Amino acid sequence: MRFKLFAAIILLASLFLGCVSNNAYIGTYKLDKTPSKTLELREDGTYLLVPDDPKFTEKGVYVKRGSTIEVTDALGFTSVMNITDYGLLEDNGDRWIRVTQK
Repeated sequence: MRFKLFAAIILLASLFLGCVSNNAYIGTYKLDKTPSKTLELREDGTYLLVPDDPKFTEKGVYVKRGSTIEVTDALGFTSVMNITDYGLLEDNGDRWIRVTQK
């Protein structure tokens, strides 16, 4: 009986502390089909998108809603991305692969 109680406590603690993280999506991503493009999601709700030519770097804000992230640029255009185990999947099919994680 003690072993079952101990196992249940360990399982709940690992689920609570390790598996569920609110900030698991924060970090740097590279575009799958064009690895020179990077997307950095920051803790303060802003992002930095660096295309092939760094002088066209784009800044904006993002909002996490459940398992999606809504990215809005300076002109007000919004793109929706789904959070996956390996990175982000845009609504147009582009896949961003996670490079670093907070």
